[in-house]
Amino acid sequence: MAVGTRQYLRIVSMAFLAVAALCQVAAASAAQAAIPAAAPTLRTLDLSFKDMGYYAPLSLKGVDGRADLPFGVRLDETVAGAKLHLRYSYSPALVPALSHLKLVLNGEVIGTLPLPHEQAGGEVERDIDLDPRYFTDYNTLSIQLVGHYTQECEDAMHSSLWASISNQSRIELQLRPLSLQPTLSLLPAPFFDRRDNRRLDLPFVFAAQPSFETLRAAGVVASWFGAEASYRSARFPALYDRLPDRNAVVFATNAERPQSLKLPEVQVPTVSVIEEPDAPAVKLLVIQGRDAAQLQKAADALVLGQVVLSGSSATVNEVKYDPRRPAYDSPNWIATDRVVKLGELVDDPSQLQATGHLPPPIRVNVKLPPDLLTWNRRGVPLDLRYRYTPPVSEDNSTLTININNSFVQAFRLRPSGKGGDKSRMLVPVLDDSLAQFNDQIVIPAFQVGSNNQLQFQFALDYHKQGQCADTVVDAMRSAVDPDSTIDLTPFPHYTAMPNLALFANAGFPFSKYADLAETAVVLPDEPQASDVEAMLFMLGRLGRITGVPGLRYQLTHDAAAAGIKNADLLVIGGPAGKDLLSRWGESLPALIERNRRAYTPLARVAAMSGDLLGDSRGNLPSTWRLDVTAGGPLAALLGFESPLAGGRSVVAIAASSPDLTGSVIDALEDEGRVGRIRGDVAFVRGQQIDSFQAGSTYFVGHLPLYLRIWLFLSQHPLLLALFGVLAGLILAFLAYGLLRGFAARRMEH
Repeated sequence: MAVGTRQYLRIVSMAFLAVAALCQVAAASAAQAAIPAAAPTLRTLDLSFKDMGYYAPLSLKGVDGRADLPFGVRLDETVAGAKLHLRYSYSPALVPALSHLKLVLNGEVIGTLPLPHEQAGGEVERDIDLDPRYFTDYNTLSIQLVGHYTQECEDAMHSSLWASISNQSRIELQLRPLSLQPTLSLLPAPFFDRRDNRRLDLPFVFAAQPSFETLRAAGVVASWFGAEASYRSARFPALYDRLPDRNAVVFATNAERPQSLKLPEVQVPTVSVIEEPDAPAVKLLVIQGRDAAQLQKAADALVLGQVVLSGSSATVNEVKYDPRRPAYDSPNWIATDRVVKLGELVDDPSQLQATGHLPPPIRVNVKLPPDLLTWNRRGVPLDLRYRYTPPVSEDNSTLTININNSFVQAFRLRPSGKGGDKSRMLVPVLDDSLAQFNDQIVIPAFQVGSNNQLQFQFALDYHKQGQCADTVVDAMRSAVDPDSTIDLTPFPHYTAMPNLALFANAGFPFSKYADLAETAVVLPDEPQASDVEAMLFMLGRLGRITGVPGLRYQLTHDAAAAGIKNADLLVIGGPAGKDLLSRWGESLPALIERNRRAYTPLARVAAMSGDLLGDSRGNLPSTWRLDVTAGGPLAALLGFESPLAGGRSVVAIAASSPDLTGSVIDALEDEGRVGRIRGDVAFVRGQQIDSFQAGSTYFVGHLPLYLRIWLFLSQHPLLLALFGVLAGLILAFLAYGLLRGFAARRMEH
C-alpha cells in the first residue's frame, strides 16, 4: 500500500511539473506575441513650393486672392504625418480683426492664420500640422487671402490688399511604404509614378558582362521611361551583377543573367514583376528571353503594349511593328505640314479659359522642330480668336500676347454691341454675355525657338461705381478659342550644322525621326558602367523630347562604327587612344585624352548669334591649333560632320576619364546651364561651360532652288551687288535693243 501511494504521488508530482512547464512555454509565447512587429521605416520628403512649379513668390491680391499648389503621393506610399512650413509677408494696412490666410487641402479647411499688426511688413514663419487623413494620390493645397483694409466701404482691388508667400515654403511629408502586389497591371508604376514630380532614378541591372544586344534592349526601355517621365527627366544607373535597394529593371537571357538574382530559364520572351528576395517591398521589373533576340522582343512588347499586360508575368507571342515613322512626326512637336489648332496643344479645353479681373495667363506650350528656317520671314502667323465678358464701358481692359515672356502684341478689349460686334459672334449659344473677336497676329521669328510658350494675359478693368456702391461679383470670364490656329507650313526645314544648341535643347538631329530610325549610338568596345549610364540617359532624354520610345536606333561599338553610313552618330567616348574619337583625331573641333588636349580656338559663340543660319566665321580656314599636355578633369560635348558620310552629323561626349561623362549629363539636365551649350564644342569644367565655334559649317535639310540662291546671295553681299550690276547691264542692253528695234520699224513705215 505504501509502495502504491508513493508511485501515485510520484505520478501526480510529475503531472504538476509538466503542467507548470507548459504554462511557462505558453506565457513565453504570449509575451513574444505581445511584442509589436517593427514598424516600417518612415521616409521624409520635403516639397518646396518651387518644386511644385512656382519659381517666384506667390502673390495674393484683392479681397479674395488665391494660389493653388498641386502635388502627389506615390502609389506605394501613404502619408503618416505632414507639416506645412509657411513663410509669408503681408500688407501693414490689413485690419487684423477681418483679415487672415485660409489654408485648404483638397477642399477641406485645415486652418486659418491671423495677420496681426505687429508682424506686418516682415517675413513670418509658421509651422502648421496637416491631418494625414486628408491626403490622396493627387492633392491641391490652396492658400487664400481674406483681406480687408477698413471696416467700412472698401475698394475690392485696392493696392493695399496683398500678401506674398515665399516659394521657399515647403510641405514636409512623413511617408510610410505600402507593399504592392507584384503585378504588371500597374505599369509603369511603381517603377515610374506619375504622382511623383521628382526626377526619375531607376537602376538597370545587367549581368557581369552584358552584350551589346542586351544593352540595345535596355536602351529601348530607357527611351520609353524617358518619354513617360517627361519634364521630370530620368537617370538610369547601370549596375553589373548587383541589386539595388530600390525598384529596378533587370535584363536577362538564359546565358547572360545577374548571378545575384536567381531567375528561372525561359523559352519565350517574358516580362514579369517580382519581389526582391531579401526585401519584398522592392519590386523588380524582369525582362527575359531565351536569347538576345527574344530579349529584344520582350523589351519592345513592354514599351508598345504595357496597357494590356496584367498578372505577375506575361509571355510574348508576336510583335508586329508599324512602318518607319516619317520625319518630324514627334507627338511633342507641332505639325509643320498643316495648320494646327491651339486646342490640339493642350490636354483639356478648360486650360484655355480664365476667371477673374486679372487671372493668371493662359499658357500654351508650342514645341517646334528646331531646324525650321525663319530667314526672310516676318514671323509665325497666328490666327487668334478669343472671348471675354465685355466691360460695361470703354476702359483699359486688354489682352496681351507674349511668347517666352517677350511681348508680341496687345489688343484693347471693347464693350459688346459697338461697331457691329454682335454680327461677329461665332458662337451664337453664348448670346451677348461674351464678346468674341478674331485677329491676325505675326509672332516675330527671332522670338521663336524649339521650346516655346505662348502666354495670353487677360486684364479686365475693375469698374468703381463710387463710395459704398461697389459690389464684388466674380463673374469675369475670358478664353482663347480652341479653334485658333498657328501656321508653320511656309517654313522649310533647313539649318546650319554643327549646332550643339539644337542638340542640347531639342535632341536634333537624332529627334528628326521620333523612333530614332536614323540614329546610331556608338559605345566603347568594352563599355564601363558609366558609359552605359550615359547612353541610357541620352536615349531617355531623346524619348522625353520626342514623346515615343526609340524602337529603331542602332547600337554599335568603336570597331564596327566605320560601316555606318546612313545614320547620325551619338558617340560615347572611351579609353584614350583606343576610341573612335582618337582615331578621327585632327578632324575634330577638339580632342580630349587623359593627359592631352587639342583644339582649334576659332571663335567664342555668343548667346544670341545674329546669323540665323549659324556663325559664318566657322567657314574660315583654321590657321592654328593648340596642343597641350595637361592633367586634371575636363569633359566636352562635340559636334561635327561625320567623316563616314557627308551631310551626316556626329555628337560626341569626350572626357579625360570615363567617370567625367557624368559632368556632361549634369550640364544637359541643368535648365540653368543647358542654354550655354552652343557652337560645335562645349567644354565642361565643374559648373562652368565654355562654348566655341571651331570648325566649318555644313547644311542639312531641303530648300527650293530659288530660295537656296537667295540665301546664298544674302550671305555674300558683294556678290549680290555684282549680280545686281550685271542684271542691270543685261536689262539695259535688252531695253536698248528693243527700243532700237521699235525705232527702226517706225522709220520703215
